[in-house]
Amino acid sequence: MASADLSEKLICCVCLSTCEDPILLRCGHNFCRECVEDVLHTPEGSGSHTCPQCRDEISEGPALLKVRPLDEDYGTFCTDCTCSPLPAVISCLYCEASLCDNHLRVHSKSEEHVFTKLNLTCSTHKKTLTYYCTEDAACLCVTCSLSEEHRGHHVEPLAEASPKKEESLRNLRETLSKTQKASEERVESLKQYLRGAQEKAAAVTERVVALFKDTRRQLDILETKILKDITDQEEKATASVCDLIHELEIKIAQLSRDMKDVEDLCAVPEPLPVLQRWVRHSIEDIEVVHDEDRSDLDVGLISVTLHTALSDIITKVKRDFYVQQTPDIVLNLNTASNDLHITNDLKSASGSDFKQNRPKLPERFEYNQVLSTRSFPSGRHFLELETCLSGNWRLGMSYPSVARKGYHSLIGHSNKSWGLCRYLNQYFVIHDRRVVPVPHKPSSQRLGIFLDYEAGHIGFYELCDPITHLYTYTSRFQEALYLILSVYTGWVRIRN
Repeated sequence: MASADLSEKLICCVCLSTCEDPILLRCGHNFCRECVEDVLHTPEGSGSHTCPQCRDEISEGPALLKVRPLDEDYGTFCTDCTCSPLPAVISCLYCEASLCDNHLRVHSKSEEHVFTKLNLTCSTHKKTLTYYCTEDAACLCVTCSLSEEHRGHHVEPLAEASPKKEESLRNLRETLSKTQKASEERVESLKQYLRGAQEKAAAVTERVVALFKDTRRQLDILETKILKDITDQEEKATASVCDLIHELEIKIAQLSRDMKDVEDLCAVPEPLPVLQRWVRHSIEDIEVVHDEDRSDLDVGLISVTLHTALSDIITKVKRDFYVQQTPDIVLNLNTASNDLHITNDLKSASGSDFKQNRPKLPERFEYNQVLSTRSFPSGRHFLELETCLSGNWRLGMSYPSVARKGYHSLIGHSNKSWGLCRYLNQYFVIHDRRVVPVPHKPSSQRLGIFLDYEAGHIGFYELCDPITHLYTYTSRFQEALYLILSVYTGWVRIRN
């Protein structure tokens, strides 16, 4: 320990025990004051003196020899040591005492005795720091505590301030520990989310790659088949035409010979031979070759084959990604507010300046809202809608149990509906009265809602080029979902 190291340095070279009233010669060796003065005053020699240990000459006489206390070099000594003081290793703020290792072991350990490290000395007044100013958060000596700088401040002894500070630090440490634990849990949660997102992206990527690979394979097969059909039809048409050409060429040669015979008969002067030979070459003997037997390319058959095969491929693509074909969706007139105009085909809703005078029904909305007739209790579905270029409206999905009157009936004003809102040419999403601005300016009249019931996702998209993802809600659905529209100015139309 520090006191043991210093004790070894404080061994007197004359009496070989711990220095009493220790001093330090200029050569750096330690002695008891009494021992070194006895040595330096011995009448040996001519008045010069030497260090008893290293024999370095000390030119000045004993009266002029400068010595300095060891505490200038070795700090504070134990206040409880009576004969040979040892260096202090700690201070008791309650007793205002400095203690060595030996006296620390026997000192009182009760709560009021607060121990602290040494060097608590005021840099200005060179006095022990014994007070604490709570306003300036500074340790003070007695003189500092009475100075003008700290007059009127709350000053208390270090022995009282230290436990309070320790309690405050313990509370701070507990708060920091809780914050650290919460942050670590949050980091772990985010890492799990990141791993899940990466795994999900990898799985979807694998499915998409496999889907396109299979689609390309089917398209290659279809291309090969269609091209083979075209080639077969071409060969068939070519063969029939070539046969027809060959037959006609033979006929043309025969006709040339017949024409030569006719010319020869015309040159014969006797009538009898002409009449006899002409009978054998009457006009009825000439066969006319018609081209109705030729084959043509059946483009219609190719088109039907191609269309059917492509439709089958598209159906398989949809089936592989479990997006169900959404049947025709219409609006439920019995839920439509009297402030909402519904077109005859039950596809469009718009704000109305005139009351529609529909009958009072328990399912009818008080405000400008309407539900669809079709429910979505499971599966994946994609709904496409169209809106006007301007206007204020909301659209989304809702439970059928959503309120029909009051503030909570509005889309997104309860936990029973999820909505996309357009207001003052800005998109917002709203659910359970929590409004989130969407950082995308409206740029298309076409919008899409993607519902994955089992996964608990409701996604909103703007169907521009490219398609823009606006927002996706994640929840655990408790009821079947319905399309819900709310229009104040402008119009919204179902495109499905």
